[in-house]
Amino acid sequence: MNLKNFSILFLSLTLLSCKKDFIPTESSRIEIDDFIVDEIDYKFLSTKSKFQYKNENQLINATLNTRIEKDKRIWFSVRVALGIEAARGLVTKEEIIIIDRVNKQVIKSTPDIIENTFKIKLNFEQLEAILTGNLLYDISDDDNLVREGNYFKIVQQMGSIQSQNLVNNKTSKVEKLILFDEVTNYLLTVDYENFKPLGKILFPGRHLFTSVSYLDDSPVPVINNINFNYREVERTNKPLKFPFSIPSKYVVKNI
Repeated sequence: MNLKNFSILFLSLTLLSCKKDFIPTESSRIEIDDFIVDEIDYKFLSTKSKFQYKNENQLINATLNTRIEKDKRIWFSVRVALGIEAARGLVTKEEIIIIDRVNKQVIKSTPDIIENTFKIKLNFEQLEAILTGNLLYDISDDDNLVREGNYFKIVQQMGSIQSQNLVNNKTSKVEKLILFDEVTNYLLTVDYENFKPLGKILFPGRHLFTSVSYLDDSPVPVINNINFNYREVERTNKPLKFPFSIPSKYVVKNI
């Protein structure tokens, strides 16, 4: 086993065992008809959260506002000290545009930038699912569904990507997502915590992201941590505004 694969194995075991609740005490296969995941349905969703991004060289604390029109667009605004907006972005199925107010520039790209940057392919609907704690892939008869202690585990294989979802058998909510690309060795884990009522459903008030990737020809993992602590969440059928105006004097960069 080479050093890179050993690192992935070690990190996977570490992330899987970071909560003792996820250590199975018993395991049994279940049928798809006996399995339910309580997913969030919405037309428009708006949130406000405390946001932290951390890696080996950088620590960013900010306030993040997001607005989502399901299956159409994701809008976000990042504010730093004194409420100053540092960036505003708009994500659709066709493009990603970010207004960088710090450097007075506009970055334009396609959703492929996610794959190019993080070495894993995610489409718009899957990005929505990660942000709301829903399943990335529909459950099918090809999936491996087992019960482990107080959790149901869904193991799905989509090409080179394996996903695992751990679902609480009492709340039917996804509490942990693990994505691993067997080709690029990219690993993503998402912990969903602090569930709070949102109408008749539950919404995870805290999202913890850990991303592990590798630069070309380097066995040293690049680890990024992103935390969302949600203060406000609103689900509505009333159309939201998505204010987005590109300043005429900003430099536009196509990536």
